Amino acid sequence: MQKFITFGETMVQYNAEYTGKYDPCEKYFPDVAGAESNVAINLSKITGDLAEIFWISRLGQDPAGYLIQETISKHIKIDAPIYEGEKTGISYLNHHEDGQHIKTYFRKGSAASEIPLLQVKKHLDGADIVHMTGITPALSKTNLKTVLDTLQLCKELDIPVSMDVNYRDQLWTPSAAKDIIEKLLPYIAIFKVGRDEAETIWQLELSANEYAAHFYQGPGTLTIVTDGKSGAVLFNGSTYINEPSLEIEVIDPVGAGDAFVAGFLATLIRQNFHFQDLLNKNSEIRIETLSKALRVGNICGALTCTKKGDTAAMPTLAEIEDFIKLLDS
Repeated sequence: MQKFITFGETMVQYNAEYTGKYDPCEKYFPDVAGAESNVAINLSKITGDLAEIFWISRLGQDPAGYLIQETISKHIKIDAPIYEGEKTGISYLNHHEDGQHIKTYFRKGSAASEIPLLQVKKHLDGADIVHMTGITPALSKTNLKTVLDTLQLCKELDIPVSMDVNYRDQLWTPSAAKDIIEKLLPYIAIFKVGRDEAETIWQLELSANEYAAHFYQGPGTLTIVTDGKSGAVLFNGSTYINEPSLEIEVIDPVGAGDAFVAGFLATLIRQNFHFQDLLNKNSEIRIETLSKALRVGNICGALTCTKKGDTAAMPTLAEIEDFIKLLDS
């Protein structure tokens, strides 16, 4: 059994039951949403008892905090205490007639913006992989320090780290994101970014393949660049693996990137891939394994777009396998 660790902020997301801009007087249904916990829960749907999955955070003493704690603990192991006098972040998701999906956040000063290193450190023993996003270091100086110190610890303990950029313009500017992410990159074994995010932050006018090569950090690392309707590309230093996009009806794209990451990592786990092998510079990772993982990641991301909700929209293993049979028939 492989041990998966992730940490970061999860909010209660109120999903609009109507079409139009944010209006607190209209009807919304609550959903639990956070990039890191999304990946963890989605991962559990595919790996079953093949992985021990932990999500680490802090929650405020309010209805949102209790809802998050209750919901996530049904799926995975959590270390997310509720703190008296602190608040939990919330957001409102609105669907517009032009197809845009706009989030309104109320998260500043949330309990999850003060995650200490010690809370993460105590779970690292025996970890096979640590997953993080670019959201966590953008939330506060405390979280930035926790991310940097965790990366250093993972390096010392030979624990591979995966990272999804998950750029949020509400949290930081492109230049600030660039400065921090480039400090993190040398510690990352699996780096995933959307080409649109890369263009916003780095503005190099490169193709997805070119960005994959640009971010590659050398032996023992992988880069993945997703590119919407153009699909996704993985680069391992010697080989590009391109996966075409799928034609789907997009209902709600929120959570698609998290589903992609979960599908990719879960497939590697199910293929009995040991993430520590990434750190072995003499290891030749099988292209067939990476190709299958990239394909499943792409399928998970696409199918999640066909339903509303973050983790609720993530396909199960059976649904993924049925979809693959349909594609191959």
